[in-house]
Amino acid sequence: MSKDLTKKAVELLLSGATLIGDPCPYCKGVRVMKNGSALCINCGRQVIEESDDIITKTEKTDNSSIENLDQKLLDLTVELAKEKDLGKQKQILETMTTIISIKEKLGAH
Repeated sequence: MSKDLTKKAVELLLSGATLIGDPCPYCKGVRVMKNGSALCINCGRQVIEESDDIITKTEKTDNSSIENLDQKLLDLTVELAKEKDLGKQKQILETMTTIISIKEKLGAH
């Protein structure tokens, strides 16, 4: 969760938005609803309900790429812990190393 998304969620809540009980359909994160628009404070996706149609858009934040890479690292860590095949473990570790390298190039700490 980025600081930008947290800040936006707080601003929405202070301006009358409400937390909704249904989790984000994409990442199961907490969502804030205002004026028919539900913003996920975890992944930044926003679902806008307009006359039976649902439109999805991604909040643009500076850290969204890094957050996605962090999530992928977490997913791979879980996968690695379950994997018994040494060849597949090596592939997972190589992928994790590549992701870490990309994060460093993006300036992530």
